[in-house]
Amino acid sequence: MQVYFRKEIQAFEYVSFSELKLNSQSDFCCEKLSKYVSSVKSWNGKIGKYSIVEKDNYVPIDFCPFCGEKIEYISVT
Repeated sequence: MQVYFRKEIQAFEYVSFSELKLNSQSDFCCEKLSKYVSSVKSWNGKIGKYSIVEKDNYVPIDFCPFCGEKIEYISVT
């Protein structure tokens, strides 16, 4: 699964990462991840990755927790 993101710098110190959805919808690797993302705020704009919530902390993921497919994060400038 490929996820495109853009790094945004505001006021020379605040950095955020916004996900770029192609064709207005991301192409998820499996239906379970798609449902999870639609019901839980999982895009972490501070680190630019999808995350899961574990004990009140956001844990970034590089693999789908449901099907195991690698998530490739691609920076778009």
